[in-house]
Amino acid sequence: MSLLFSEITFRWKDGLETSLYESGHPDEYDVRELLKYEERYSALRTAGLSGVTVQVQHCRYMSGAVRDWLAEREHIALMEAYDKAVPSEVFTQRNDVEYLECFRFQIEE
Repeated sequence: MSLLFSEITFRWKDGLETSLYESGHPDEYDVRELLKYEERYSALRTAGLSGVTVQVQHCRYMSGAVRDWLAEREHIALMEAYDKAVPSEVFTQRNDVEYLECFRFQIEE
């Protein structure tokens, strides 16, 4: 089984950056819609997005041959919990995560 997800990284000009995981493979339009309407992105809206560079890294997590019901049901929560539990190894750096397409865009407001 494999799970498709994306790591979306927002970089401000002062070097500050924030990353969020998103289910599936959003395109630029999807990310802009998430920024406008999703509650999880409200802190980013409050911080201001003018001049922010957005990087979207599409990934695939390859689990074993056996169906992993927990990962399938709540894979974003599982990845975030993993990052907190194992701070020395970010989930996206695991050997069973395959990097796919990556793109960047600039927000001009």
